[in-house]
Amino acid sequence: MNIVSILLVGFLSFANIDLISIRSAFQKADESQAHTDELYKSLKDYSKNDPVMLAYKGAAYGLRAKYELNRQVKKELFTRGAKTIESAVASAPNNLEIRLIRLIIQENAPKVVKYNSNLTEDKKLILANFSKQSADVKAVIRAYAKRSKTLTTDDLKNL
Repeated sequence: MNIVSILLVGFLSFANIDLISIRSAFQKADESQAHTDELYKSLKDYSKNDPVMLAYKGAAYGLRAKYELNRQVKKELFTRGAKTIESAVASAPNNLEIRLIRLIIQENAPKVVKYNSNLTEDKKLILANFSKQSADVKAVIRAYAKRSKTLTTDDLKNL
């Protein structure tokens, strides 16, 4: 009976992955390895085809790579994350939340991985379509703009 309860709770918690909690976990992930691990664990087995969730999954892989000590595993995690993000962008090229996720990962990626070629493109798309976004997406963009070098609060003031 105990095992069934544990499995049921595990299944229900996985089934309850929602965008709001993932956004919150993503914003906290930069604060510590524990927060990063929490985001990573909540998304690593995500297998549905929602492009936004897949972008967050890719970001979780990229962020998890930051704490990996084994260079090969670090490279594999980051590469998998970048590919997942690029797949999400290809699935929904005009989705600003996905573009913001890619901008964040590219802006913070080590220069040696050379994953930074879309910063200007993503910034332009975000600024051009910011006013059309939901309040939740605007809040995520504004929160990141406070600490971004690429997308600043001054950029958003003009919108």
